[in-house]
Amino acid sequence: MDFRLSEDQTTVVALARGAFERRSDPLRTAGIEATADRFDRQLWQELADSGVLGLAVPEDQGGIGLGMAEFAPALLEQGRTLGMVPLWETVVLGVLPIARYGDEKQRDTWLRRVAEGTAVLTAALEQPGQVPLHATDSGDGPRLTGVSPGVPGGHLADAVVVPARTTGGTVELFLVPTDLPGVTRHRVERTDRGIATDLELVDVPAERLGAGPEEDRLEWLLRRAWVGLAAIQLGVSQASVRQAADYVAQRHQFGVPLATFQAVAHQAANCHIDTEAMEVTFWNALWRLETGRDATAAVHVAKWWAADAGDRVARTVQHLHGGLGADITYPIHRYMLWTTQLANTLGSAAWHLHRIGGHVAGGAA
Repeated sequence: MDFRLSEDQTTVVALARGAFERRSDPLRTAGIEATADRFDRQLWQELADSGVLGLAVPEDQGGIGLGMAEFAPALLEQGRTLGMVPLWETVVLGVLPIARYGDEKQRDTWLRRVAEGTAVLTAALEQPGQVPLHATDSGDGPRLTGVSPGVPGGHLADAVVVPARTTGGTVELFLVPTDLPGVTRHRVERTDRGIATDLELVDVPAERLGAGPEEDRLEWLLRRAWVGLAAIQLGVSQASVRQAADYVAQRHQFGVPLATFQAVAHQAANCHIDTEAMEVTFWNALWRLETGRDATAAVHVAKWWAADAGDRVARTVQHLHGGLGADITYPIHRYMLWTTQLANTLGSAAWHLHRIGGHVAGGAA
């Protein structure tokens, strides 16, 4: 496999890294964490102005018209800097399904606004394998009822992509603007100091995402959501290992750098190996998705490595920082918080390992 970035990907890295590094220093992040919405609106607008938010938006709706393979490096950069913006939520959970399954009106209404930085999107997917919302048809279109917990970025979202079970037993995707009567959003504090919402719908009119190819649309969306999470976690782990390496190289004990001690070097080496494994499984899953190959197992493998190895790396990095690792005024602890949140979003490591086992055994997990 060729791991060199394409010209488009290299450009995306430069654009995203510039925006995130300018706006995501530890002091600024601490300030955003203290706000009610936990949303860096200046960074969000900079991502829009630089074209990052419009990468996956079709050209007809004011975007650049690239795919997830080109957008994913922006998620890595967010992970490296811990930028407090709903990038994965809006682009992966919102833009991608609307661009693929939305009709012309839906695409024009929402995607152009995302590219301009004036809309936030998300999806109600926090319980993979479960569909707690139900759709009925009252004659004037579908209406949704139910509660979907832990919707990421739901407090900011202008619209939510919602999977719901129809009266016929099938699962379809719907689009629900959040300003409609019957929509209630209950805020929940997340481990990473972000905000999620328990989304409650009571007989809410919804728009069916019914255009595009006939396929399992929820599975299509979940696979890209898992790979997007793996991308963010890869960035988180790579940045935390880099910070740990810098710290043990500068911190002296007994007159020599901590990095010269064999036990320290071995732990750092294990972290490096884990991040390498996370990287290869992430790119393999993304490559399979974007080239139309079978990615059934690959997406679960990528998410399992991100959750399992990511947790291992975060704990080791905390340990290598000694007492500073327990000091919440020092920024390294944020990587642990983000890792814990990411590891348990859309399925834990054990959940994904169970799916991998079912695939290997040749049966449904």
